[in-house]
Amino acid sequence: MRRGEFPYKKSEMCEVNVERSYSAPPFSYAVNNELLPHWKEFAAALKQFTPAINLLPDNCESRFSLHYVQLNPNAMYLVKEALMGMPFNRLDFNSNTNGDGTRGGMNVDAILDVVESNKHLRKLFIRRNLIVSQHIERLCSAVRNHHLVELDLFDSFEPGIGDEMLASLLTIDDLKLEKLGMSSNHITSVGSAVVADFLATNTRLKELDLRDNNLNDSDAELIANALRSNMTLRDLNLEDNNFTDAGDEALHLVIYDDSSLNAVADSNHTCDAHFIFSNWHENWRINKGGKIYYLLSCRNKTGSNAKHFDDLDVKILPNMLDAVQKYQNHANGHDLSIFRGAEPLSILFEIMRKWDKV
Repeated sequence: MRRGEFPYKKSEMCEVNVERSYSAPPFSYAVNNELLPHWKEFAAALKQFTPAINLLPDNCESRFSLHYVQLNPNAMYLVKEALMGMPFNRLDFNSNTNGDGTRGGMNVDAILDVVESNKHLRKLFIRRNLIVSQHIERLCSAVRNHHLVELDLFDSFEPGIGDEMLASLLTIDDLKLEKLGMSSNHITSVGSAVVADFLATNTRLKELDLRDNNLNDSDAELIANALRSNMTLRDLNLEDNNFTDAGDEALHLVIYDDSSLNAVADSNHTCDAHFIFSNWHENWRINKGGKIYYLLSCRNKTGSNAKHFDDLDVKILPNMLDAVQKYQNHANGHDLSIFRGAEPLSILFEIMRKWDKV
């Protein structure tokens, strides 16, 4: 760092990463004081690091990460003051604990001081920290004023994020977020309705992490309904929630409704919801074609395609033919072998045989 070099460097990212092994025993307060001269040395080097950041190419992200590091008040103040005004694009503060549940790292007030001083910040990660209601106004202001595109607040609300706090965060005017991490924050059913309303109207967010939030089947229904109108979200993680088969089915049907070809065509073709039928490709048209081909293939095994053609919307016919011709090897990310003999020519013959009924 004294030489103006990043300790960790890749073509697309350069990082200053301070990390203690999570399995290591926590330092005692006395030992932390003994380390204070080293923290002073680190802070002094960090303060002189701005030129190294400014020399990075435009497509290279600069990061500062502090993971599982115990800081007593004196050390925390040194690090905070060194970070003030530093033009890092991304800040990661992971686990404001000593490894045993007690607080001892960079607290949220200090983190927000650093955030407010950095006009270059675009991505903020505050994980396993303690965000309370008094922080929300400052956090929302930072998200809005810095035009943050990525925010991760994993496991940072005790006993959970309140409905008002969640609503405040998701109703920020002119929200620019493209990625939002809210896993392990005990979102309530009222909160899930706020999330669903947000998804139904937001056209910018591409990734949303809602893992481990005790969401239930009613919450799954709300989110599924929101996905019927949201064609922007690419990645939705709902793992480790309290869904039964009913909740899973609600989410499955919005991604792949195989009740009819028209229903398949009207499904959501952009969102990958991980544990259900996947929209595996970035191109929604390929996902749509793959699903249509998958349904035609499944029906072809029993020769049942023809009986479904009487009520077929003629507008779907080009999609059917296109799916058979182009996407026979792309149904749910698998190859044609899963269809066990559903060959493209067999499906085409079945479709053409009932052409007069279409």
